[in-house]
Amino acid sequence: MSLLSSCIGDRKSIIGADLGDTSFVNTSFKANEIDYAEGMSACDQLSAATLADLYGVSEDMVIITDPTKMPNSTSMGSPSCMIHVKLSETKGDHLTGTISLAREVGKDEIMGEIAEATGGGESWEEAWAMKKAMRESTEWMEAMGKAALWTGKKRMLEVKLDGYTLSVIAPGAAFNLEEQGRNRDYQKIAVAMAKSSGFIK
Repeated sequence: MSLLSSCIGDRKSIIGADLGDTSFVNTSFKANEIDYAEGMSACDQLSAATLADLYGVSEDMVIITDPTKMPNSTSMGSPSCMIHVKLSETKGDHLTGTISLAREVGKDEIMGEIAEATGGGESWEEAWAMKKAMRESTEWMEAMGKAALWTGKKRMLEVKLDGYTLSVIAPGAAFNLEEQGRNRDYQKIAVAMAKSSGFIK
């Protein structure tokens, strides 16, 4: 199957790309470390100490906002958490990231066809191959879930697990030139966040 995508920014042409190639699928995957459940937290195991160490700040400079821990939370929507890493006490001098979980949508459910096309459905392999082919800054990651994709431009790690997808965006600031100059290893940070949260080993 061959498609064309506009070459804007990180996007590239995928003419001639083999979207039927599923060699990226981790055939050694056996089971989730954490199964998806309605109302679950995306970050109740995430360690602020781990993030503090990764960013070279004190633990009190890391703020993890978990909606399931907030008063009167109804736990509606997909599980997600916001992470702020304060670099100083100056207002706005912080980095932001997220951890989110997206439940796999069945073919017969509402939005099932859209989920299939975007990689969130039961037949996800071709859509994931397309995501990889469409961006210059993507690469497959080995031995994580059923498949794992790193997108450098987005500082984002996506891991396909049984029944859901884990997405981790490492805290950063896309338009902060000083932060960009620090040359942080966001891939390493995102993987460490996924491990600290208990989703992968």
